[in-house]
Amino acid sequence: MDFSDRFAIVSAGGSGIGRMTAMGLAKRGATVAVLDIDEATAASAVEEIQRAGGKATAHRADLSKLDGIDHAVSEVEALTGSVDIVFNNVGMPNPHGIDGITEEQWTRVIDVNLKSNFFLTQRALPLMRATGRGGSIIYTASAAGLTGSYTTPLYSMTKSALVGLTRSLAIVLASENIRVNAVCPGPVRTPMLAGFMQKGADSTDEVAELYSSRVPLGRVAEPEEIADAVMYLASDLATYVTGVPFPVDGGYTTQ
Repeated sequence: MDFSDRFAIVSAGGSGIGRMTAMGLAKRGATVAVLDIDEATAASAVEEIQRAGGKATAHRADLSKLDGIDHAVSEVEALTGSVDIVFNNVGMPNPHGIDGITEEQWTRVIDVNLKSNFFLTQRALPLMRATGRGGSIIYTASAAGLTGSYTTPLYSMTKSALVGLTRSLAIVLASENIRVNAVCPGPVRTPMLAGFMQKGADSTDEVAELYSSRVPLGRVAEPEEIADAVMYLASDLATYVTGVPFPVDGGYTTQ
């Protein structure tokens, strides 16, 4: 996978799957714009990329708000003028169940898990069209977007919506040679993992062990394994792949 002379946007790129993807793309030649609501983690990811000889810039952005998206995309446009890859990776764990969920919680989840990804795509598309060679848009959906969720139906709803968006945009943008796919991870050892069980980060190992018992391969994924799938979908190895929700879940959705 060679991304020389390619420009990439990675949202939520300061940690977890986003960080590993940004590092992987930069290692293979891409110039990467790392977007994150946490300015320090974005800067840390960029510093690590640059120490390894890669090219990247950090952008603090609250992508749940349109002005945050517009500001970030304007910064990227001023630096690169175009973009080849957009990895929409913003998301958050949701409250469990349905009883007691407030309108405020529901709206927050929609803003983070759907609005951010939809409008970052919309705002970045002119930069992708500017290349004249198409491009690749990738969403982080979830295994929970392909199956029902016993604990978090609200999360499953938002991730299912991203799968629907992926399939629809693949049709809409095919004539422009813009491919649209979604990676659908199962449980991944990231800072967010414990939040899916409404626990703190100090419970990550405990939650990972619990999830491992539910995965046919017997373990949770490492973020690098999801990043590898994202890079495949972004690369010239996948030039005939579009509209695909790609499970990277240790066999979870086969059950």
